[in-house]
Amino acid sequence: MLRRLSNNHKYRIQPYHINGLNWRLVLDDPKRDNIIIVAGFMPSWWYKEYGITFGKEYHSSPEVRKITLVKCQKLLKERFGHLPNFFCGDDYQSSYPVERPYGDALIPGLFGCSIIYDTASGHPFAEQLHLADDRVFDLEIPDIKNHPLIESIYPFPQEDVPKNTVIGELGLEGVLNIALKLCGEQIFIDMITNPNRAHHVFRVITETMDQLGHLACERRDPESKKPTYLTTCNCTINMVSGDMYRKQLLAYDQHLYESFDIFGIHNCPWPIDQYLKSYAQMKSLAYLDMGMESDIDLVHRLFPDLTPSVFFYPPDKFRRRSIPRIKKEITELGKRIGRGYILLQDIEIGTTDAQIEAAYEAASKL
Repeated sequence: MLRRLSNNHKYRIQPYHINGLNWRLVLDDPKRDNIIIVAGFMPSWWYKEYGITFGKEYHSSPEVRKITLVKCQKLLKERFGHLPNFFCGDDYQSSYPVERPYGDALIPGLFGCSIIYDTASGHPFAEQLHLADDRVFDLEIPDIKNHPLIESIYPFPQEDVPKNTVIGELGLEGVLNIALKLCGEQIFIDMITNPNRAHHVFRVITETMDQLGHLACERRDPESKKPTYLTTCNCTINMVSGDMYRKQLLAYDQHLYESFDIFGIHNCPWPIDQYLKSYAQMKSLAYLDMGMESDIDLVHRLFPDLTPSVFFYPPDKFRRRSIPRIKKEITELGKRIGRGYILLQDIEIGTTDAQIEAAYEAASKL
């Protein structure tokens, strides 16, 4: 069941992509098409096609970020706006956009990880801290509001927010993802041999995500007219068993689930079957994505009100698919989903517009 506001309007978390997969709050539209494609392009695609980069200036300069996003949105609408249900980003021209500043490195950066921009596209990543031994217990929740990274994202006081309408999402990542940046593979060893140390890291990360997630909600919606929401990222969940997730990590996702009015889980394109029974303890999930090998029928049984989001093949496989095969496989996957999203993510250089158009056209007929 969806959580509701007092005005009884239903909200859902909708995936979208502009410079990375992200998630925003939308009112549910019962008249929308059953299957909607969400396309997203690799930073290398943007660089090859248009010379656009997402380097340090994009992440640290609000002016550069806005100019870049306005340009990206305009180009995508011109090129793909004719496709059924095509959408990307938001109204960047008349707002203060904060789409994924510092990428996946934002929260690791709050803890002191170096943020590196050394690829052609400039897309950032965080270097590992390799915390070990007693240094782990020195880990504390950062002073989020006064941290230089956050001040660079929101360089104006809270009372000025109505004059600087904030749209877009921060990349808040997930508990295990961030723990790997702070501790490296030692976190897996600690989960088995020194769980107190591992759980100290998990608790500090969870509370940091919690505080920053609510700060982002306040900046987007200073009058609290909408529910609070957060999507956590379990990209690395396939590195632990379903049993280990249930015993050691589920509690932290449940903490976030209880803290926000609306909550979702991103898993990357992995099969999620072994985690589903644990996820089902969070009965009102508003978003859940998965690989196409997942048991979608089980997802429907456990979450009857959910509109699942399913990744369509790794991008290198999509690029090699013929037009007829794309149409056939999109149709087959869409029928399994019933009503939801097909994530056509990380589109690579060499993918043709005709391949993308074939996917959208097939989905629109379902």
